[in-house]
Amino acid sequence: MADLELTFIGSGNAFVREGACWNGFVANGRYLFEAPPQALMSLNRLGIDPNAIDAVVLSHHHGDHLLGLPFLLLHWKYLGRTTPVTVIGPPETEDVVREISRRTYPTLFEGGAEVRWVTATPGTPLEAAGLVVEAVEVRHDPKLTANFGYHATIAGRRLGYTGDSALCDGVLDLARRAEVLVSECTSRADVFDNHMNLVDDMPRLRAALAGDASLVLTHLPHDLGEHALPRTTVATDFATYRW
Repeated sequence: MADLELTFIGSGNAFVREGACWNGFVANGRYLFEAPPQALMSLNRLGIDPNAIDAVVLSHHHGDHLLGLPFLLLHWKYLGRTTPVTVIGPPETEDVVREISRRTYPTLFEGGAEVRWVTATPGTPLEAAGLVVEAVEVRHDPKLTANFGYHATIAGRRLGYTGDSALCDGVLDLARRAEVLVSECTSRADVFDNHMNLVDDMPRLRAALAGDASLVLTHLPHDLGEHALPRTTVATDFATYRW
């Protein structure tokens, strides 16, 4: 069975209070989940060629998940990319990125490598360069066009990613189907209606996973301490995990 390898370009939430980079990760060196503001910088620091990224998967349109995409497009346009790249995201992803770029890099969409914009639809699998993803609706910000987590299959391995969400049916479905689940965990015990916490939510999420599945937490810049759960890791910036 092929390895599943996740390299975190960041692990923090929108406020990055303790200096962690905003959350995002690269799967098997080719698939970027989220495009946080520092995405290009982190890829360069890690020695991951941005031109080797075959697909970008976006969960929602909050800035800490999206605002790095114009810089990636800039790199792809001017620094030697020749192959197409696929961007998968909620409805209106291309419109949002074009509007941001129109005001900041007006010529960004003139020429350059082909970008294939694909709108995810819950329950409909999508394929891009060997990656298969299926969007799942989660509960986060009702004012956005959509909020997604994703089932992903990479070289036969089953990865789940919650995006940002409260604990909900969609998140539990992601857990039940995953060998490895990457989940947000915004606080230890604070209760929010659009995020999960360590004390109340993570034991329920861990229980929904198979006993031999692994749980990787983001947005939480601390060790689990007395709240340690089996087969659970707190992601850190620039770390690589392999299964």
